[in-house]
Amino acid sequence: MAFINGPVPEVVERLVTATPAEFERDLRAAWTGVSRPAPGRLLLVDGEQRLRLELLVLPVRKLGLFELPQLQVRYCFEGGDEPARRSWLARLDRSMQKGGG
Repeated sequence: MAFINGPVPEVVERLVTATPAEFERDLRAAWTGVSRPAPGRLLLVDGEQRLRLELLVLPVRKLGLFELPQLQVRYCFEGGDEPARRSWLARLDRSMQKGGG
């Protein structure tokens, strides 16, 4: 199940705890055919549907001596309908989920 309530819009923004390299590595493990058309941008294509991912590095979050990288990711869906967007997001969420609960 995707980590979003209600209809999945064409543009979704998320804050993730990862570096761009970590995010791209996990994305490539989850999805075949990932391309990088420009720095900070990733692209997934499946038939008529495309997903552009725009990555923006944010300042490190500090919790005492503990530091976490932060990345704002904008998911831009092109083509496909809402159920297709929901399906893609659910697949990505499932495959990129790390530990915890």
